[in-house]
Amino acid sequence: MAKKPPIAPASEDAAEDQVAPPAAPGRFHGSTLAGADFDDVDLRGARFHNVALTKAELDDVDLRGARLHNVALTKAELDDVDLRDARLHNATLAGASLDDISLAGARVDNADASATRWSDVRLRRARFEASDLRGVEIVGCTIDGLTIDGVRIDRLLEEAKARSSASSAPEATGKEATPGRKKPRRPAPVR
Repeated sequence: MAKKPPIAPASEDAAEDQVAPPAAPGRFHGSTLAGADFDDVDLRGARFHNVALTKAELDDVDLRGARLHNVALTKAELDDVDLRDARLHNATLAGASLDDISLAGARVDNADASATRWSDVRLRRARFEASDLRGVEIVGCTIDGLTIDGVRIDRLLEEAKARSSASSAPEATGKEATPGRKKPRRPAPVR
């Protein structure tokens, strides 16, 4: 009997991507799921159209390649949600909290993400167009390749930091002695 080769342990990333996909992508159309609780759910490739998820809680949800069109996630809590390569169009995220989220390769257009807080969000190659990002607080996020309205934000930040550190160098003030001029000596005190 021939010996079988040993099975090499899969890398962590490979094991994550080799999980069997769901039988058929979920389709949600015209649903009101306000306040819903999605915990440890595989919704890869799912389609959400005209869905209200206001104040919903999504924890450990896989939405890779999902399509969200006319979706309201107002004041929703998203924790450990994978939205890699997802498409969000006409989505409302106003006041939502995003923690440990991957939007790598995602395309977001005509979205309202105003007053949201993003913590530990991965935005590599993400693209935002015609979206409201006023008041967004971004903390501890990876933004390599993040593009907003055709502008690479990571490069903008690098340039701003370089300008800031260059301008923080000490500057001469009018109170300092001018080179080549000596300060007048004070007379010695009388004893």
